[in-house]
Amino acid sequence: MSLNRHTRRVLRGALWALAAAHLAEAVVLRRRRERLAALYDPGTPHDIADKLGLLSATGVDVDAATRTAAAAEMELDGVEVVDLVPGDLPAERALRLLRRVNPDQLTEDLTYSPGGAHEALALHPSLVERMRVDPREQADDRHAMVRRTVKAQRYAPTTAVLRVAPHLQASPYGPLDRWRELEGVTAAGRPFVSLSPVIVGAQVAQLAALAAGVVLAPTAALAALAAWSAKPALVFGTGTPPTPGTEPGTEPEPDGGAALRPPDVVPASLLRFPRLLADALGTAVAGRRETLAAKERRLAEPQLASPPADRLFHARRDDCPWCGATDIAGRIDVPDLFQHKPGRFHLDECRGCGHVFQNPQLTPAGLDYYYADFYEGIGEETWELVFAGGMRHNGNRLDAIDRVATPARWLDVGAGHGHFCLAARQRFPEVRFEGVDMSETVREAQRRGRVDVAHVGLFIELAEELPRTYDVVSMHHYLEHTLDPKPELAAAAKVLAPGGHLMIEVPDPATPWARRLGRFWYYWVQPQHLHFVRCEELVQHLETEGFEVVQVARAEATLGFDLTGPTLLRLQHFARSPHMPWLPLPTLGLRLKRLAMTVAGAPLLLATVTADLVMGALPTDGRVGNAYRVVARKPEVESAEVGSAEVGSAEVDAGG
Repeated sequence: MSLNRHTRRVLRGALWALAAAHLAEAVVLRRRRERLAALYDPGTPHDIADKLGLLSATGVDVDAATRTAAAAEMELDGVEVVDLVPGDLPAERALRLLRRVNPDQLTEDLTYSPGGAHEALALHPSLVERMRVDPREQADDRHAMVRRTVKAQRYAPTTAVLRVAPHLQASPYGPLDRWRELEGVTAAGRPFVSLSPVIVGAQVAQLAALAAGVVLAPTAALAALAAWSAKPALVFGTGTPPTPGTEPGTEPEPDGGAALRPPDVVPASLLRFPRLLADALGTAVAGRRETLAAKERRLAEPQLASPPADRLFHARRDDCPWCGATDIAGRIDVPDLFQHKPGRFHLDECRGCGHVFQNPQLTPAGLDYYYADFYEGIGEETWELVFAGGMRHNGNRLDAIDRVATPARWLDVGAGHGHFCLAARQRFPEVRFEGVDMSETVREAQRRGRVDVAHVGLFIELAEELPRTYDVVSMHHYLEHTLDPKPELAAAAKVLAPGGHLMIEVPDPATPWARRLGRFWYYWVQPQHLHFVRCEELVQHLETEGFEVVQVARAEATLGFDLTGPTLLRLQHFARSPHMPWLPLPTLGLRLKRLAMTVAGAPLLLATVTADLVMGALPTDGRVGNAYRVVARKPEVESAEVGSAEVGSAEVDAGG
């Protein structure tokens, strides 16, 4: 009986906490709603109104007044994207929009691309050209509209806005639309986990908990239910929705300056429980149908074929590719822990210089196979999220250059989608940024305005034609991917102007975590990473080539998450993702195994994230992180003497 009382006490406490959380969220969402402005139709035509790009969901008709108002916003405020929120957007969808999008952050955060209302987008004509979209395109479904919205926000960081369009009417929206929208919003997790059923399941679980609570702890449960049900009214108010002005030059005047006032606030509050229960169940049914249809399509599609075994690898070598010594020993064998493609990859270590390298090394055909869908395809959104979260690291890299140079022309090697150059432009707005990458992603970076010039191909080949006038050449987590690091360094020296700076950042094989975690050290990233150069060896090589090493940073350059990354890899290795299209469809046993892994792994992940954040906040003196950074200066005048500088002359940052 005492246990029963204790359980009821815990349940009551949880329900009261839930009630408080709903009220707190209502306050946050109301503030966001108050920051959301309406478009104002000035009543006079604008030159670009008829030239705007209009991307919309099926059934949305963007009227002339809305086009004119969007054009006025663009001309007055330099806006490139106006995400149009229909004036009659239903309350529940409006709540989801406010949860997903912070209007202020949308215009301040360079990497914030949360999606939007997913009804219609007005695009500046110049952006239509850069995005290469049909200026009057309608999305096939809600998932496509999500992806177009996110793409537009990435093309227009800080110049995309969310605005209520009073004349615009919302398109029909059913359970299938809800499911497809969820799939689009959660695309970053898709290679490893499908979050759509998790979100729908959490909604059903909350409703079930509220219903059960009424029986077990009625007072607390009713309080939680009341706070949750009242949220539409608390966020939007219960007055009459503002009527849009019908005459040119008039604008809606919503109460309290808030533009978004759904027409169904009262029923959305009074009938919230049955309405959302029906919505969740309908979405679950639609999602199940979609999942079965996707399964049928996957069975019908050809599988990604692996090259023949004799074309995957070069012959095994007996010497170190860095120093040439023959005293090498096996370090570790690692499977593909990220994509779960077949194969095991052997890493050797040189006993002389400490260089760790893949042996035998993948051939170009093997690399093409294992790179497929890693940074692009189904893996693209995951890495977009990872790189977007690296702005603090980019700031540290920019600090390193800021201390020693005032650049005018910068070449970023291995630029990818240009996330680093996006950050660098804010620090050095007058610099001309160019990017090099093997992939077409660097052309995408140019279209997004992150680099001024894109070069596609092998850097060591492109270097023959590139100008010799770069003040800075940066290589962030690039050398470890190359077939041979030394020619890459020679190519960088070739294109640098005299007195220019070379900045290199790579994983540090000397970190204790590489030994402690074995094959689950996150930064082995097999089979993409081919070489791991020790910091001391890289410094010595650069000095031998005539560079002056001016900075060496170890703990400051660390990417962190030494525990969280390996934990994720272990969990995925224990029960692989069912979403990789080259793997067999999951059995019931695998699905149950993944469910158990998710339940058991959630607290562990929370603990590792906390531990990593604590470690990241500790002093860095004397530590070796999971990466290191070297900044070296090319001599003003070419000299025949090499190796004159000493390692001890380098400025050592944070644990170097």
